[in-house]
Amino acid sequence: MNKLFQGIAAAVNSKPKQIIMWILIATVLVGFGASKIKVDLGQETMISHDDPIYKATEEYQKKFGSDTLFILLSEKEGSLLSESTIKEIRVLQEDLKDINEIQTSFSYVNLLENSVNEAVMMRKTTQENLENTVSKAVKEAAEKGASPLEQQETAKRVQVQYLSELKEKYGTQFEEMQKAGDPGLNNPAFIQSVIFKQNGDLRDELTKLMPQNGDHAMIIMKIKGGIPYSELPALVKKVEDNMNEASLEGIETKISGTPKIYGAIYNSMISDMSLMLGLSIVLMAIILFVIFPVKWRLLSLPVVLISLVWTIGIMGYLGVPMSMVTMAILPILIGLGTDFAIQFHNRYDEELKAGKHVKQAISESIRKMGPSVGIAVFSMTLGFITLLISKVPMIQHFGIMLSVGVIVSYSLSFVLMFAIFKLRDKEHVSHKTVAPSKVEHLMSKVAGRVIKRPIIIIVTGLLLAVAGFSMDHSLKIETNLENLMPQDAPELKELDSIREIVGGTNELTFMIKADDVTKTEVVQWMDRFQESQLENHPELEEGTSIVNAVKQGNNGKVPAEQAKIDMSLKRIPSELKENILSGDEKAASMSFSIGDMGMKEQKLLLDKMTKNMETPEGISIVPAGSQIINIESVGSMTENRHFSTLIGVAAIIAGLLAVYRSIKMALYPVIPILLVIGWSSGIMYLLNVEINPLTAVLGSLVLGIGSEFTILVTERYQEEREKGLNRDAALVKALSKTGRAITASGLTVIAGFSTLMFSDFVMLRSFGITTVLDTLLCLISALIILPAIIAVTDRKKEEINTGVKSE
Repeated sequence: MNKLFQGIAAAVNSKPKQIIMWILIATVLVGFGASKIKVDLGQETMISHDDPIYKATEEYQKKFGSDTLFILLSEKEGSLLSESTIKEIRVLQEDLKDINEIQTSFSYVNLLENSVNEAVMMRKTTQENLENTVSKAVKEAAEKGASPLEQQETAKRVQVQYLSELKEKYGTQFEEMQKAGDPGLNNPAFIQSVIFKQNGDLRDELTKLMPQNGDHAMIIMKIKGGIPYSELPALVKKVEDNMNEASLEGIETKISGTPKIYGAIYNSMISDMSLMLGLSIVLMAIILFVIFPVKWRLLSLPVVLISLVWTIGIMGYLGVPMSMVTMAILPILIGLGTDFAIQFHNRYDEELKAGKHVKQAISESIRKMGPSVGIAVFSMTLGFITLLISKVPMIQHFGIMLSVGVIVSYSLSFVLMFAIFKLRDKEHVSHKTVAPSKVEHLMSKVAGRVIKRPIIIIVTGLLLAVAGFSMDHSLKIETNLENLMPQDAPELKELDSIREIVGGTNELTFMIKADDVTKTEVVQWMDRFQESQLENHPELEEGTSIVNAVKQGNNGKVPAEQAKIDMSLKRIPSELKENILSGDEKAASMSFSIGDMGMKEQKLLLDKMTKNMETPEGISIVPAGSQIINIESVGSMTENRHFSTLIGVAAIIAGLLAVYRSIKMALYPVIPILLVIGWSSGIMYLLNVEINPLTAVLGSLVLGIGSEFTILVTERYQEEREKGLNRDAALVKALSKTGRAITASGLTVIAGFSTLMFSDFVMLRSFGITTVLDTLLCLISALIILPAIIAVTDRKKEEINTGVKSE
């Protein structure tokens, strides 16, 4: 290991210009990968491709479409049932179907058209049957010798009898048809008879399409599966353009639905990333300028930005997308990268002030800080990489890119900083030792007080951690994505206002498969399943499937005759049938609308619905669809967070044990951070900060960041002990020398995280608040708890004349 860092030092001292030049050239090449970065909010980032639900959803969306986009039409001065409005909606729907991303478009107008066609066909069939019946009766009467007058009476009698039988067969429906007159979209009486019952109430089959008894209406569009979320804003714009071109006089229109919400999230992410990047740089520049009094104190920033270009470029080449979770990487890596650069800069400055020649200062800094920070980065990577145990791809990507990012930042900062120092200082020699700074003096005082009262400090920290862990189970979990997105987004407010009119817009969807799902026994089983779910789970508002259409045409029951089922299915408008029945009739969709529920509640509901879900032989049913994926993935994000943290702790201890070959040295950096995790839970509880998909990974993040601080203190303590200082003197020297750098680097990391608090995303804002507090706690733990633990556990008595004696 020493030979490696000696070789790096020799290269930096002899060829600094070449090193800088090659790094810049490589930056340009690697940076091209940034152009390959895609922003993805789709189901590919939410759940593994190997998951059965993902595979079922892919099949489901190919057959029935994906998310739903809808237009709410509200009567103001105009009428939804006027001939002109109906005509314009027909034209609008035709234009919407021409949009490539839209699979189907359906509204009450389709039902009206279907009713007109059925009524015309029924009238034609009825008239033909009547004429045939009368003709047959008259012919039979004539054959029996009836006179022309008797034949006329027979015709009248048969006609009356036939109409009486129709009235008995179809009941009030027949009477309504008679009163409505000729079927047509230009006949107000006919339209009224189709939409409303005789008592003026809306017909049951139209309650979803025309909420609030027909004062409003919905145009429901099914989006094709596989549409990238980055294309959703453009899709919504196409729909808006078509809607604005329609001459819907006196009708107010609003567009909403999942595609519009995700489109809004996509646009907000793009603007948020730019804001956070800019704020990170400004805040770190201020902090470095104020609390890091060295020559070229802002040098860390351009070096870190080069590291960031490398990281983003690697993300692009690896095909890792930018998601709601991975977008948080940018300010995090800026903070951590600046942290590494500060450590190198501080040690080099310390060596120069100690009177060493530039070449010696670089060699000594590389020899001492290379392994120290390297071990810290190794430990951080072990903490971050445990995120790979998550079932959610975006969390896995977060762990991978944090690991790659810190390794890249360490490597580039390590080489580039010292190459720049070599060119800047050339052959400069510092001939005098500079007095300790105010920060060093303060750290010496802190160390002295910690050494005097280590037991009290440890017990206090331990009690606070226990209290925090006891509060952990009481933390609120927020998994509703709508509550985690920008709350002032017009799209969200619009959706809320629409829900006040139409009710819940979320659905739990299932795919039913059989050799033929229209067979009597399959439809009867679907009816039993749908009714039992609605009965057993009051959270479900309504069920929709082919069962509804079959029962609607058969007095609210599924008939035993296959012919009646087939006839009912033929009556379903094609635009609606595509959403609930596959073309080959081997698959059907069944959906249940639900109110405004959090993802956790939806997950519990889905689990109850699918528990012990048995089907007859030859029939299968699986939950599928984008909402199902959201439910499963968000649940997975918040599950096993304690397990992930324990795995991280075990990995770091194992890694440090391999490096140090000492249990005590492996535990020193970890124990203070375990206390921080407990403190963090307590603070989250007191501040009422909920656990969300991002704050759920805090344990791994705290382990990674905190262990770096504690390892640097531990390494410097060991270095001073190896020089012959006693325990107390070594602690004072370690804290006074590393304290300034750790404080500066800790504050820059905090600055990086603090930019997340300016995000419009509630999820990122909560994450920013907790990470700022946790990083501050890690800093306190490294500078106070760790020295107290060392003071209690390291009882070696070797002393030299340092002016400080061991207890």
